[in-house]
Amino acid sequence: MSVSDEPKCHHQSMCYQITVSGVVDVSWSEWFDGLRLTTFVDADGLPVTHLAGTVPDQGALRGILNRLWDLNLTLLSVKCKDEEKRRM
Repeated sequence: MSVSDEPKCHHQSMCYQITVSGVVDVSWSEWFDGLRLTTFVDADGLPVTHLAGTVPDQGALRGILNRLWDLNLTLLSVKCKDEEKRRM
């Protein structure tokens, strides 16, 4: 695979939406590289938090996912919003 064939996600910032089970207070936004935190109740009545925003690269995404792991939060999904736009 040549450099030009590699997925965009590996080389530049992308917009992500990460969803975890439970409540992550907005005061933690800075610890998650300034991602916007939004908590809501899902269809089953359980709290869920979205972390959304631009992540500079895959290393930064890994760091965010590691922090979620460190807090023992259950990861529900990771969506690359830029990839969704390309498919439309």
